[in-house]
Amino acid sequence: MSAQKDCEFLVKKARELVSEDPCAAKAWLITARTLYPADFNIQYEMYIIERNAEKTASAGRLLYDMFINFPDQPIVWREISVITAALRSDSQDKHAQFLRAGNDLRLLPCTSRAVLPFCLQLMLALFKLRAFTDSRDDLSLGHVVVLLQFDWPQGEMLFLKAVEKICQQGSFQYENFFNYVTNIDMLEEFAYLRTPEGGRIQLELLPNQGMLIKHHTVTRGITKGVKEDFRLAMERQVSRCGENLFSVLHRFCVNEKIIIIQSLP
Repeated sequence: MSAQKDCEFLVKKARELVSEDPCAAKAWLITARTLYPADFNIQYEMYIIERNAEKTASAGRLLYDMFINFPDQPIVWREISVITAALRSDSQDKHAQFLRAGNDLRLLPCTSRAVLPFCLQLMLALFKLRAFTDSRDDLSLGHVVVLLQFDWPQGEMLFLKAVEKICQQGSFQYENFFNYVTNIDMLEEFAYLRTPEGGRIQLELLPNQGMLIKHHTVTRGITKGVKEDFRLAMERQVSRCGENLFSVLHRFCVNEKIIIIQSLP
């Protein structure tokens, strides 16, 4: 039996037991989650059982786990939308009251320290959908690079995937790079991309650099000046590696609010 068939069997068994023996149903799903931690349907079924049983604390934890582990699943966003609507509503029906059930579903305190990481994860999940499609979207890819700094090195594999896409494209344009990328590992990787060993990737990371490069009729000295500007900018950026990352990303969210909203999928 394939892994997919195994997962389906375990979920089906739990569904059959949930009405007559909820504990047994949960036991089946706990076993299933242990065996197949990357299967979304198992975790979603656990959430549904807790939600239907009106166990707000465990349902809230499971929904948060799904948001962290499966941010690309439309069902997760649907559940979040339902809860958000209920929090804004004064409806007194039983289901709405459950969704508003006080601190159990209040996953975040209303402080910038708590809200900003949540927003960064939310934006990362959204921009990933556009950045890694077959079509080219340098703006979304640049946003992903900026946002991946927050949980570093947790996002290193996704960053390397971004670098791979840049190499496949042969060029990359993101003029906000030096405003918000201060991670030393990322800076070293981008510096390497411009070397012969790194593929001589054309990087347009300085404001107005693209306009200058497109005018190929300019003198050789100007072209050399572009390379020198990049080198100096990279050296300055390395000196910013100790800058408070929370402040850098907060500034990114505030200063680039309009362009972020416009580029959301």
